[in-house]
Amino acid sequence: MPSHDHHADTPTEVALSPEQTALVDRIVRDHAAAAPPGWLRIVSREECSVSAEADGTGTVQVVVVQTPAGLEQQTFRPSRTLFFENDDLLRELAAESPTQTVVLHLVIDRDGTHEARFTVDVPRVLVGVRDETSSKPVHEYLERNRAELTALLG
Repeated sequence: MPSHDHHADTPTEVALSPEQTALVDRIVRDHAAAAPPGWLRIVSREECSVSAEADGTGTVQVVVVQTPAGLEQQTFRPSRTLFFENDDLLRELAAESPTQTVVLHLVIDRDGTHEARFTVDVPRVLVGVRDETSSKPVHEYLERNRAELTALLG
């Protein structure tokens, strides 16, 4: 499965109900259907907070695409079909979190495999943090994982 840049400390993962897991599976399929031709992998970090200091959702999403010139990383724009369901899920999990913030780390490969992890966190992207703990690993995904992605091409 895909390699990821994880925080030095291990974040607390959030367990999902069967209904929530089924919704995540639908979101994964919806994202894959919205990917551009030649896509190889979608990488997403969605941060949601319901705290008074940082209420909202901050999303960083990219897609790695195979082109005639080689692999390229592009901004990913998912369809809006499940926007409200996705937002409701994030807000529900954030409200149940001790920090009132959760992050969905999502990686989807074109072969249908995916990894979705929800973790308890603190507001980062929502308060302007742009570093290793927030958006930087997504923005630099292709650069950091080029060998693995090239191997996926066969």
